[in-house]
Amino acid sequence: MKIRSLSAAALAAVLMATVPVTSVWAAYRSEAEQAIAEAKAVQQKAAAAGIATQDTAALIKEAEGLLPMRGYTKAIELANKAKKQDEFALSQAGAGKGEGAAAPVDSAKKAEAEKAIADAEAARKKAASVAGEWRDTKKMIKEAEELVKTGELEEAIKKANKAKRQGELGYAQALSQKGADFPSYVLQKAK
Repeated sequence: MKIRSLSAAALAAVLMATVPVTSVWAAYRSEAEQAIAEAKAVQQKAAAAGIATQDTAALIKEAEGLLPMRGYTKAIELANKAKKQDEFALSQAGAGKGEGAAAPVDSAKKAEAEKAIADAEAARKKAASVAGEWRDTKKMIKEAEELVKTGELEEAIKKANKAKRQGELGYAQALSQKGADFPSYVLQKAK
């Protein structure tokens, strides 16, 4: 009996140490509203510079739509994504005009990221042609495209290469299981 209570106490101690008992997990409405306001401010700057996109406007609108449903954490995530995209677009526009904003994106790296995404999409389509597309491959490609929009090219390349590998593996898996059927002993029981 002592061993059980000791192991339960040890488990409780480990959980208390690894899971903080604070409100850090929860996001508050005020935080979400602040993130949305910041995203709108950056969007207005982008609009004034003539580089505003419908994509960021849609992200901000979606974030605002989550407020009544108390989706504050997701609203903050979407607002930050919109803000980051517009900041990246502004930095590129400013760098192109020599305004001393952020350094311009390495065009070779951007081309590499776009090629990696194209290769991943081709591998995904090839796997889908034999009904071997894996569940998350399309999602990973979309995430890689979003990373390119925000200027995170290294992460985009990694994500696209992982999606490409999933496409290749899905294709190979589908071909290897093409003629697979139930074993004869299973089919005999079904009769």
